[in-house]
Amino acid sequence: MSTLKRIHVAANAVEAHMLKDLLAQEAIEAVVRGDDFVPLQGGGLFRMETRPSVWVLDDDRLARARELAAEFGSGPAAGGEPETWRCRCGETVEAQFSECWSCGRARPGEA
Repeated sequence: MSTLKRIHVAANAVEAHMLKDLLAQEAIEAVVRGDDFVPLQGGGLFRMETRPSVWVLDDDRLARARELAAEFGSGPAAGGEPETWRCRCGETVEAQFSECWSCGRARPGEA
């Protein structure tokens, strides 16, 4: 019999449910545990993990679920920096922009 496998420990309940919804889009059933737990201010609660976590039951889909969780965990929502490009004027511009906010030049490689 399959048992639940933890694939991700989230920073908060919103992040955990976002990953659960992402998994559902690929027909991977998952549950969120610990999203209703509010730790006491400043307490370690015996070093128990109190953050929300995402768990998967289906062993056949576990590898794909772990891949998605790793991709999800490395993005900007997980505290990673968004991709950027540097304009010739010296400004750093976020990847979603095709022109420099400072001088208006197009991103290198775009015409």
